[in-house]
Amino acid sequence: MLTKIAGGDIIDPVNGRLDKGDLWIKDDKIVPAPAGGAADRTIEASGCIVMAGAIDIHSHIGGGNVNTARLLLPEQHAAHQLRPAMTPLSNAGWSTFQTGCLYAKMGFTTVVEPAMSPGAALHTHLELADIPIIDKATLAILGNDDFLLSMIRDDAPRTMIEDYVAWTVASTRALGVKVINAGAAAAFKENVRTFSLDDV
Repeated sequence: MLTKIAGGDIIDPVNGRLDKGDLWIKDDKIVPAPAGGAADRTIEASGCIVMAGAIDIHSHIGGGNVNTARLLLPEQHAAHQLRPAMTPLSNAGWSTFQTGCLYAKMGFTTVVEPAMSPGAALHTHLELADIPIIDKATLAILGNDDFLLSMIRDDAPRTMIEDYVAWTVASTRALGVKVINAGAAAAFKENVRTFSLDDV
């Protein structure tokens, strides 16, 4: 099937296209304009931007962080009203449904939740599953994981640490690991105010 996206503002900096024009697609792949070929389907895109789907590699869209934000920002509630008693917390702020729709409206196809606590992985994935349209992924937070820090402190074998990290990624179904401000939260709990990376 040959599809023509006609008259859109094409944004493709990799291939040097920043112009108004047509884009041809055959069998789900972009192809050169066919010589004298007629499209089986034409999508009128005048006044629209035609680009590859955007990817947001860092956005808190599910899990503990966004739910805490929803609690702290009740004015972001879709209805702009106080949360009635016995209403689920997820009703404050943008709902999961609204999140997917808003991202799609902005041209995003993929969003990564960058701060999934391994202990809250199930809840995070359930919330992400409720977000429509876009693809989702997560990064598991390990920068202040007590067990990991204790292994590093006790000079555990490198293979043991690697196994633990791999197990965490696999068991939480994360795309990868996020290590942010490594050891800082653990140090703060112990009233340590200054330390270096070697002090973890």
